[in-house]
Amino acid sequence: MIAMILNMSGLAATLVGVLLLFRFGMPYRVPQINEGSLWADKPTAQDLRLNRRYRLWGWVGLVLIILGTFAQIVAVLLSRPMVG
Repeated sequence: MIAMILNMSGLAATLVGVLLLFRFGMPYRVPQINEGSLWADKPTAQDLRLNRRYRLWGWVGLVLIILGTFAQIVAVLLSRPMVG
């Protein structure tokens, strides 16, 4: 029973993590600020908040994928009969 709950919650966490990564991208992406350009405006507070939000949700998605995969591995190990 515990293995089934771990497996299902792992699948759900992985699915949510993948959807978050599709929406917000990987957390190590290049920020959308052109500070070095002569013609670019300085980043506004809204730009900085948006970059922080995308970075945060990217990390949340990545962590959910890792935790979901780990939960599925544990579920498989718990459901196998002990040999010996």
